[in-house]
Amino acid sequence: MWCPKCKSEFRDGVTFCVECNTPLVEKLPQEVDISPVENKVAVLNNMDSRDNLHALSDGSSAYVEKNVKYEDMKSTAYSFLLVGTCGIVLLALIYTGVFPLQFAEYMKYMMTFVIGGMFVAFLAIGVRSYKKLADLKEEAVVEQKNKQAAKEWFFENYSARAVDVSAEVNSSDELQQKYFLRSSHMKNLLHRQFPDYEDSFLDYLIEQFYEELYPQD
Repeated sequence: MWCPKCKSEFRDGVTFCVECNTPLVEKLPQEVDISPVENKVAVLNNMDSRDNLHALSDGSSAYVEKNVKYEDMKSTAYSFLLVGTCGIVLLALIYTGVFPLQFAEYMKYMMTFVIGGMFVAFLAIGVRSYKKLADLKEEAVVEQKNKQAAKEWFFENYSARAVDVSAEVNSSDELQQKYFLRSSHMKNLLHRQFPDYEDSFLDYLIEQFYEELYPQD
């Protein structure tokens, strides 16, 4: 048996921790990585106010939304396909004499194999990027569903006050300490409910939920 508060182990038959007076559990919940939260607290320690947290969150988050990745990939695919196609067509027109540019014979071969090869590479990148669009679009849909499921569950079960009580946040705590206690506790709650969610995705969700729970901070 284990104490969920102080992590002490007890023999079978004991039901309460003698130190914390907390009911024992058969096994401790799985720990999650809270280092991103700790890193942000370290940055916050050097800030004068909580007003900078929004900028900090936007600039330091390692997670990129699947929809953003999809739009970036689409832009890459269309750009490379357009440049590659136009380049090859232009070379073909020059080589066949439609555009009567005067080149030495060796220059034509150079343009065909060197510059033409470059445009073929552009086409290949464009095609490869285009093939990934369908998967990214599907992932974006799944991500949105996962985000909605997590948000509905969390806000149905927890309020700002409930998080503060369960995370043992005191009104006298420094802003940085409040942020650390709340965020790490929220991450553990979400991890237990949604164990398949990526760690970086949990951090992303916490930033979103934190802003809604504590807008006054």
